[in-house]
Amino acid sequence: MRRCAILVCVLLAGCDKGSGVAEAVTHGPPPSKAHVRCKGDTSFPGVWHVSEASAAAEVSLRPGTRELLVLSDSGNHGEAMLWGIPSGPFRPLRLALDAAASDDLEGAAWAGGHLYTLTSSGAVRRFSPDGKGGLDRDGDAYPIGSPPYVCPRLTDSNCGPNFEGLCLRPYPSAARCAGYAASKTSGKLFCVIYEGERLRIDPIKPPLVLEVPRHALSDCAFGAEGGPAKDILLVTTNVYGGSTTYIVEESTGALATLDVSGLPNNEAVAVDSDGALYQFMDSNTSPSLAYRMTCEGWK
Repeated sequence: MRRCAILVCVLLAGCDKGSGVAEAVTHGPPPSKAHVRCKGDTSFPGVWHVSEASAAAEVSLRPGTRELLVLSDSGNHGEAMLWGIPSGPFRPLRLALDAAASDDLEGAAWAGGHLYTLTSSGAVRRFSPDGKGGLDRDGDAYPIGSPPYVCPRLTDSNCGPNFEGLCLRPYPSAARCAGYAASKTSGKLFCVIYEGERLRIDPIKPPLVLEVPRHALSDCAFGAEGGPAKDILLVTTNVYGGSTTYIVEESTGALATLDVSGLPNNEAVAVDSDGALYQFMDSNTSPSLAYRMTCEGWK
């Protein structure tokens, strides 16, 4: 993320690099409360030694092993960190990125045994397990759509829709939208479909318009495959939106607030296959703050 008022940067030490102030959305009814009960997990490491945590997802890079993968954004050249679910340990990882797009990885989703990433400019990369606990890139970056859905140059950052998140349903799915790309600029979730093995924005289906402040939307997620939240769509907001996490009603875009504590500046959200909720903060440096909550009542 790259936009923040200077005063907020000083107070929170975690914000966008740039200028601009969010504009509050004042129309529409207030969000309802979600019927999910969560409590903080004090055993979870609240400090991760990874730079600028920007995207998170449960992955399985080795048979029978579940890990939470967290990615860094621009300037960190594919830096990532893995944590074994449910109790560690940590292990570092670096994604091999190509030069066709920037390294501003803002969204990540695990579907069909592959990791998909999305840059703020709208570039998708796919990675597959290498059999040794790492990830190999399946080809070069490609645009998730045509302009104005993506930036004219994929090597740019924080332009156009300024994507901040990517969320995909467990694969396969009969739903029209395989998932969504979250636009920070517009506060919308754009329907994403598979075109062969590639992702692209559906040019026909209208995006979901969310009642969040402008420049506040910072990530989206579906619960992990096999878990109680696998059909649940969530979004989270940064400091401009009060670092609030919501459940989204897909048919309308209506939001239901999760009664959970946010970090000072939420940047990434994920739900693992046990139903545990994770939130991460991008503090523009290393380390990154994190929070885990055990939750019930997803269905």
